[in-house]
Amino acid sequence: MTRRAAIIAFSLVVAIGLLGSRSWDVALGRVQRAAVSAIEERTGFVVKAIERAEIALLPLPRISLSQVAFSQRDGALSGEAVRVKAQLRLLPLLGGRISFDRVDLIAPRIDVAVPAGSDGVTEWLSTPLAEFERLQSQSKIVIRSGSVFLRANGAIQSVVRDLDLVIDERSLNEPLALSGSLNWRGVPTEVSLLWPMVGGSAKTALSATSSLLKLRFEGTRSGPGAPVINGLLALSTPSLPGLFSWFGEESRLASALGTVAVSADIQVKPREVSFNNAIVSLDGERLDGAIKLAEAGGRFALSGTLAGVTLDLGRLVDRLPVPVVDAADTAPFDLDAWTARDIDLRISVDSVRLKGAKLTDVATYLLVKKGRFETGLLRASAYGGSVKSRLLAVGVPAGVDVKLQAGLDKVNIGQAASDLPQLARLSGTGGLQLTLDGVGRSFDELLGSLTGRANLAARQGEIGGVAFGELLRRAERSPAQALREWRQGKTPFETISVNAGIAGGLLALTEAQMTGSNYRFNLAGSASLRTRNLDMTALLTSPNGNLKLPFRLKGPIDVPVFDIEAEAFLSPAGASLVPTLLTR
Repeated sequence: MTRRAAIIAFSLVVAIGLLGSRSWDVALGRVQRAAVSAIEERTGFVVKAIERAEIALLPLPRISLSQVAFSQRDGALSGEAVRVKAQLRLLPLLGGRISFDRVDLIAPRIDVAVPAGSDGVTEWLSTPLAEFERLQSQSKIVIRSGSVFLRANGAIQSVVRDLDLVIDERSLNEPLALSGSLNWRGVPTEVSLLWPMVGGSAKTALSATSSLLKLRFEGTRSGPGAPVINGLLALSTPSLPGLFSWFGEESRLASALGTVAVSADIQVKPREVSFNNAIVSLDGERLDGAIKLAEAGGRFALSGTLAGVTLDLGRLVDRLPVPVVDAADTAPFDLDAWTARDIDLRISVDSVRLKGAKLTDVATYLLVKKGRFETGLLRASAYGGSVKSRLLAVGVPAGVDVKLQAGLDKVNIGQAASDLPQLARLSGTGGLQLTLDGVGRSFDELLGSLTGRANLAARQGEIGGVAFGELLRRAERSPAQALREWRQGKTPFETISVNAGIAGGLLALTEAQMTGSNYRFNLAGSASLRTRNLDMTALLTSPNGNLKLPFRLKGPIDVPVFDIEAEAFLSPAGASLVPTLLTR
């Protein structure tokens, strides 16, 4: 090449470079229409309006559209972007055809139409996924600093902000692959998805990571029309109530749970999810079994059977927002809040901790349906004996009908006292039977309507804090001496028997006595369940019945006053007062 030719060629290259590196305005003409058509073909978006279009050839061929309005063909998705950039493929361009490697949507604002009343992520994703399934192929789509508004009949259901997403290029029959980050309800989240676009068995995967959730799923999707998804799921959260709240679900029962981790073989069908070979960790305590989530008639239902080695049931109960039983609380019961979801859950555990008590071989259950709440212990062993319980609450026109049944049989009270400080002064073997039934709109009405029975029995034990035998001996020598320092020592007993009837919120003792080798102690009176006050009298008698010491037990149930009726005891006419004390 001659020197002149080289100079001319070099000048031509420089000129082309200067022209190619410059952005040229493109009027509404052939190039712009071809570019828009190519974007629509490769993204599924229909461009509705453009404020400005520019094209540049170097360093890479590209086209830039400003203030672009777009929508999907069925109108379910629409929006606008500050700028849309598309990188042109060089070889097709040399052949006079426009095609793209990737399309960037800068600061898009996207509106997605969702069904009215929908509040689930699955329903929200179904519309854009269905549109992508209709595309045989697509370019790489990059969304930067975007926002997504989910609307039902024009009303905003939810907003996704700070959306930075990459949707990989795919060819015919290849799966949709996307990854990126977003901010939903104030929680930044990293996400990735692999979703098959054709029928038959195909790989699918999903991951999501945020401060509230770590989720990993890998499996397959199969079946046309109503696909079935199978695979392995691993999910963990530091706070299940916090996770539910993030998804817009408020559950009073879920508040019992803290840190939760689940791994399982999962199967997803329309309106049904099964967790097989599930491993559930509740605050580090493992339960194994199977769980199913289903939706029918607009209500979600959870059912399952789990088994484990240990479980702190008391910790779960303490977290529940259970109101304190107080007649002064006149607020109406809100049973609907406790029965918003159907639950049929059975749990068996080798060892359970419950308010300090240790139970073994425990089978418990929870049954919830709309307007009906039931839970209890089907069986449990405790300190050489057994425990059973049942609580049932049903909504009725008069309020809430509550039934409570509890039973303890052959429990070693001395062993239980090592875990329950409130029993520290008591030993022996005992049992309890309790039945209560009441109905009301508030605690005041419920407590005032309670009826039922209570039976307590114990044998071969001791009561600390008083020595009845010694008290009788001192009283026999000097009545005044009996009043000094009598709250000490221990009283062995052979039997304790207490029977009480409950009606109209008042517990009345029908029989209550404790017997030992050198004394008999009888108790009579009543207790108000509404005011939580005791009004009882007692009589301690010697074996021959010649000496009788009257007592009183009165005041609040939590801190009652138990003392000798000094005036009646020291009065010359004290003996004639005893029948009155026991029957008033």
